[in-house]
Amino acid sequence: MCLYSRTKHTELKILISNHIFYQYIYALLTLLVFFAPNVTAQNVVNVEGPGEKWVNIGDLDVSGNQITVEAVMRRQNNANIISKHDATTDCNYLFRPNSFQITTTNDFYICLNPYTLSTNTWYHVAATYDGSSIKYYVDGCLVNEVPATGDLVTNDWDVAIGSRSNWTNGPEQFRGRIDEVRIWQTARTEQQIRLNMNLLLNPNAEPDLLGYYKMDNNYNNIQGNATYDGVPQGSPTFDAPAPIFIPFEVLAVTKFDVSCNGFEDGEIEITAIGNNLEYSLDGISYSSTPSFDELGPGNYDVYVRDGACEEITSVEITEPAPIPSPDLNTNDPICSTDTLFLSTTEVTDAIYFWEGPDGFTSNSANTFIPDLSNDNSGDYSIYIQVDGCNSDTTVAAIEVNETYDINIVETICSNQTYQFGPDEINTTGIYVQNLQSISGCDSTVQLNLTVNPAYAFVIDTAICEGESITYEGTTMTTSGTYDFNLFTTLGCDSIITYELIVYPIPSAPVISTNSPLDCPGDVLEISLNPNADAFYSWTGPNGFSSTEESLIFPALIEDMGTYSVMVTINGCESPVSFTELEIINIYSFNDFDFPNVLTPNGDGANDVFDLEAYFKTCNAYEIMYFDRWGNRVYSHKENEEPFSGKSFDGSDLMQGVYSYKLLFDEGMKHGFIHLIREN
Repeated sequence: MCLYSRTKHTELKILISNHIFYQYIYALLTLLVFFAPNVTAQNVVNVEGPGEKWVNIGDLDVSGNQITVEAVMRRQNNANIISKHDATTDCNYLFRPNSFQITTTNDFYICLNPYTLSTNTWYHVAATYDGSSIKYYVDGCLVNEVPATGDLVTNDWDVAIGSRSNWTNGPEQFRGRIDEVRIWQTARTEQQIRLNMNLLLNPNAEPDLLGYYKMDNNYNNIQGNATYDGVPQGSPTFDAPAPIFIPFEVLAVTKFDVSCNGFEDGEIEITAIGNNLEYSLDGISYSSTPSFDELGPGNYDVYVRDGACEEITSVEITEPAPIPSPDLNTNDPICSTDTLFLSTTEVTDAIYFWEGPDGFTSNSANTFIPDLSNDNSGDYSIYIQVDGCNSDTTVAAIEVNETYDINIVETICSNQTYQFGPDEINTTGIYVQNLQSISGCDSTVQLNLTVNPAYAFVIDTAICEGESITYEGTTMTTSGTYDFNLFTTLGCDSIITYELIVYPIPSAPVISTNSPLDCPGDVLEISLNPNADAFYSWTGPNGFSSTEESLIFPALIEDMGTYSVMVTINGCESPVSFTELEIINIYSFNDFDFPNVLTPNGDGANDVFDLEAYFKTCNAYEIMYFDRWGNRVYSHKENEEPFSGKSFDGSDLMQGVYSYKLLFDEGMKHGFIHLIREN
């Protein structure tokens, strides 16, 4: 762990017990105030500045598996406060502001001080080893602990306060001031270290104390063993004494619960002692004020720290149960000249607060207002108070209803009814009823009703998306029912209702086709994605038109071109879709000149006299090849093996000039072809 931290769950925390701890504090303050000259150090050793400055206390070995070293110091570097070592193999003990190091029969160990010590600031530092772990303390509080085992390794080196005895001019010279140096052959507890930072009252009575140096204008071991009296080396000097260290302790954490449910007036007060106390509720933001107020109910962690020391106390601030909201009861119906009765359920020890219209107030659980008038209508409220805490307010709206003799003259239209008490009336006449208002107050009502005629028409129509209809200044573009109220000369509504359907624009039809075709006369097949209730309109080359969903016909050259189609659904036309009719082989042998050289050497170029590949034609034909003596050496028709310089039996023909004759539907062609064989 890096900082001393522990959580206590009691609201009052005492270090040992109230009696013992306060006895210690009283004794400490009495000694420090009244007997300071006799029990506290009058000086410290100053080893600041250049040059050799340290104290040799002799070969003070600590054996076994327990040790405590402690000192009061003000550092300017992190070099040796107390040293009895040469290397990691023989380190009996080495105490620095930032670490404590020992060598045991098992290993070399180092316990770092993670708490940053400011320069030129006084601290009490201590380190212990108990055979299982090494601990480092700052101002009486544990800041780090590492496991360690084995017996301490001793050596023959002298102990140096402020340096290293076997390398006095080396880099391990401590720069700063040192006081209250103590070396123990026991592992002191945290409580023992914290309560004795400033002095030991009776060092001669401490059996495990080996060395104690108060630097009171001398370097004597006031533990009593003069063998280990100190001898100054170089030029150390004495300086003014260190300040008094008040041991950190949280004495009490007192909480004050929330006074009323929903309030945030809880408080926490902390009683603690220390040197530079700070307080926090989140462990992040600290202040020097030992109290917190305006707190709501809940669980709080109270952080109290003093430098490297910190304690955390858990506190729960509670709140009382909420005061129940009062019910508000009244009589019904409430009519003019009646008496209004107001009541609520009685609560023990409660004070009642009634308010209402016309300046009404009351502090009784049950109250009343006689001879009601319309001025008494409005909101009535009540809340109760118990032990200084208020409930929520209950509010009721009270209406004082008058009784009336009412004469009503009314005109309606024939498409309306008049609600007269429980009756719906649609006929001209005079009607009388004794009615009760909704509040139960009696009224006599006479109705003189006139009924005028009214008319209604419905127009069904449809348009396509993007179109509109305008009537009486209203433009209609979406499906729906549109009512238009027109008035007759008697003021009755004549309702014209448009029932409008707006059909969507169909999507452009999706065309599937087998174009391009190979030859003229092949059958063209064009189909569309089907649409229910659709009408189709085709156009194409040479005035072509059709209303069929699909097209199937033999295609000729003059039929080639662009075909378009549009679909109409519910009278709405889709965008136009297009497709192309293409025929690949539309040429004749009369349209081209024939090649006259054939080189069948197997290189894949000009090896075969392939008329179909050359001329892109679908014409039927037969071609014959003759040698120079007029002998036919090869012939073939369409879709047969073309001439590749071989005879009927598959043997290679000799290089030379051959003639050919081509017969086709439109006539005949003949000529010569040079057969060249290259080695």
